[in-house]
Amino acid sequence: MKASTALLVIGVLLIIGGIFALANPLAASIAVTTLVGAMFLASGVLQAWFLFRDPGAHHRLWNAFVALLTIVAGVWLLANPLAGTVSLTLMLGVVFLIMGIARLLISSRLSGTPFFWLMLLSGAASTLIGVLVFTDFQSAATSLLGILLGIQLLAEGAGLVAIGLFSRRLDR
Repeated sequence: MKASTALLVIGVLLIIGGIFALANPLAASIAVTTLVGAMFLASGVLQAWFLFRDPGAHHRLWNAFVALLTIVAGVWLLANPLAGTVSLTLMLGVVFLIMGIARLLISSRLSGTPFFWLMLLSGAASTLIGVLVFTDFQSAATSLLGILLGIQLLAEGAGLVAIGLFSRRLDR
């Protein structure tokens, strides 16, 4: 299979996945939470394993504590995916709000440069998303992660389709 065909196939599959995620954002949100939980668990176990294999590791107690917290977070997210979805949504809302405010403050320092409006719009959009998360938290908690996943899958799929089509054009 040519690389351009593989890119097109993967891109189309990602677009289909994005459509499914947007069609059922709650299921996609729980899937994201489960994936994050699995990644935390694997990361914590690997970190602990490497820590115990290297007796000369610096800051051993601190690293063991971080590994334990990561394992606990992973197990908790896997055992309680719906509660984990709420927690992750809360963290995302805080991140959007803080980053948006930070970008708005940075934009004031960029006044008079070509980057002012880009930073201002970026900050306003992030702040708005953060505010929307907290004004309707129940709806956001059940759908935000799934909607963000769906949008990301659509964007990634469209990008791969574009690269695949462009590569096909070059191969002619």
